Amino acid sequence: MQTARHSLFDRLGSGAGAVTSVHAPPGAPRRSVAEGFIREVFAQRYGARVNSFAPNLVFFEEAGQVVAATGWRAAGHETLFLERYLDRPVEEALGHLASQAVSRQRIVEVGNLASTRSGGSVHVILALARQLDRLGFEWVVFTATAELVRLFSRLGLPLFALAPADPSRLGDEAADWGSYYDAGPVVVAGRVRQGVEISGRWR
Repeated sequence: MQTARHSLFDRLGSGAGAVTSVHAPPGAPRRSVAEGFIREVFAQRYGARVNSFAPNLVFFEEAGQVVAATGWRAAGHETLFLERYLDRPVEEALGHLASQAVSRQRIVEVGNLASTRSGGSVHVILALARQLDRLGFEWVVFTATAELVRLFSRLGLPLFALAPADPSRLGDEAADWGSYYDAGPVVVAGRVRQGVEISGRWR
């Protein structure tokens, strides 16, 4: 994703200026900016230590300041981080709940969600929806806190709950996440196209 402008992005900022997005894949000159922002937000909010990042990071800037960031990982290319919470591959878990066959190649995981604004993670995912749709993804999966699930529900975006995000599945790594699991995170899935439709309300 190249640097881009979308009116939905403005909901991530303070109103001080236009909000733009920057794609930061591995080796990108400013990838460290995205990683540093994600680390800082998780440390301040949960006392967490983020040690791994999705291969594709995207961050959002307003007046030269990063206001939100996230990352995405294609299920067709590698095992997803959130599959550690599941008893079977993500496409099987999702297919069972959706009552249809789901191709692993059409699933993308969004993670490393960080925003300076409360509820900003909703707008980050919606801002990504068009890009993920263009890349051919049908389903987005992510780990959402109870608050984030409620916000999506208010927007009219139905989510499938695949499993609770149980920290015991991470072993010793769970300690790195501070108080994050106190927020009641759940592994959820939604249709990318429905996110596109909702994001279109702010075009």
